[in-house]
This record gives sequence, C-alpha cells and structure tokens, in this order.
Amino acid sequence: MIKAHIYQRIKLLILLGVFCLLFNCKSKANLNDSAYVADISQLEALMENDAYHIDIEVAYPFTTAATTQVVNALLLQNTGNSANRIDVRGDGNSVIIQNDSVIGDLSFFGERRLSAGRYGSSDGGIHFEGIPKNFEKTINKEKRKLEINFKTNEKQQSSETYDVNIVIFPSKRVEVKVTSTFRTFMRYSGRLLPVKPQLE
Repeated sequence: MIKAHIYQRIKLLILLGVFCLLFNCKSKANLNDSAYVADISQLEALMENDAYHIDIEVAYPFTTAATTQVVNALLLQNTGNSANRIDVRGDGNSVIIQNDSVIGDLSFFGERRLSAGRYGSSDGGIHFEGIPKNFEKTINKEKRKLEINFKTNEKQQSSETYDVNIVIFPSKRVEVKVTSTFRTFMRYSGRLLPVKPQLE
C-alpha cells in the first residue's frame, strides 16, 4: 500500500516535470521563431539592396611559421595584435558593391604562392575594381546569413584572380574571405555601413 502510494507520487512528479519541460520548450521555440522571422526579413531586405559598403575592422591572415615570425617581429610590437589577428580599423580597408561594380581595398599579410608576375599593387595590398564575374547572392536561412560570391582580378595585375566570399549577418556584422591565385588565404571581419550615393 505504501509502495503504491510512493509510485503514484513519483509518476505525478515525472508527469509534472515533463509538462514543465514541454511548456518551457514551447515558450523558447516561440521566442526563437519570432527572432528567426525577424532575422530572415532583415536578410531579405539586405538581399534586395543593389549597394553595400563594408568597413573592414580586423584582418585574419593564414599563418605559417614564416609569416608568424615576420609579423610578430616587425609589425606587431606593442600593438596588442598577433599574427592571427590584426586590427586594421582606420586604415581605409573596405569593400564596396554598387549595381554591377565592385571596389576592394584590403591589407594583405601573408605569403606569395607563385613567383609569376609582380607582387600585386605597389603597397602589397589586395585591390580590385570593376565588373566581377560569377556574381551571386543567396540567403542561407538555416544559418541566418546572406552570402555574396564573385570572382575578380587584382587591379594592377590582371593575371591574379580573387575568389571573394562575403557573409552578411542580420546584425550587419560582415565576414569577407579572399582566395588568391598567387597569395595565401585572407579573412576579414567588419560591419555594413550606410551606402554612399555612388562609387568614387
């Protein structure tokens, strides 16, 4: 009799626990659903834009032993940066997309892969300007991000090709990845700014 009474109480506690768990999950799901809808709406609005101005704040080089040694020794003394993360705020690093044209001015920290041709621009950075190839925009609803992909060439050396991948989040935080035919991979992070009327 006592055992049966104990079992009934245990069953009641288990049912109460399951009910509370389901109620909490439902509440969280509703919050997540409203946040999800807001994020997707923001991304769809961004996708309709013809122009984007991305201000680059941090560069993330693809580091090797050689680049780590050089960057740490020459460029980063007493700056708080490291070979893996370099703050480039205020240096004019940006990517601008307007209509069918792109402009990119990005710092480069890394190694050259091939010996053919010149080493990009005179300052060693990544610079492109003009009409890109294979330009496409897609929304990844599962990961809540807008992706922009295109191919372009180094402004001062057309034989160097860049594959550019831009990821924009609803918060307007941005990641830019650049894969070059001649240089090591570079990744950047920044933010989306209000668009200027036209390309300069």
